[in-house]
Amino acid sequence: MEIDTETVLKIAKLSRIKITDSETSDIQKDLNRIVKFVKKLAEIDIEGTGEFSFGKTYLKDMRQDSVTINDATDDILKNTKSKNQNFFTVPKIVE
Repeated sequence: MEIDTETVLKIAKLSRIKITDSETSDIQKDLNRIVKFVKKLAEIDIEGTGEFSFGKTYLKDMRQDSVTINDATDDILKNTKSKNQNFFTVPKIVE
């Protein structure tokens, strides 16, 4: 399947993209390269190749979550002059 100028313009119209004449030829070349690449992929023999299972996560392989309380408020606020109780204070920016 060869992508022609008419097809590029139709795709641009459907995508609501404005393209110039010089861009049309560049896009046509790119789309034809993509189609050629996909055709090459279709030629690959995948007979006997198993399913790709990278990234599957099983619950038994996951670590158990544990709740820890780490209250470092005093350590964090000791380095500022602008504080009110346990919070940072910042200049008012909305009037």
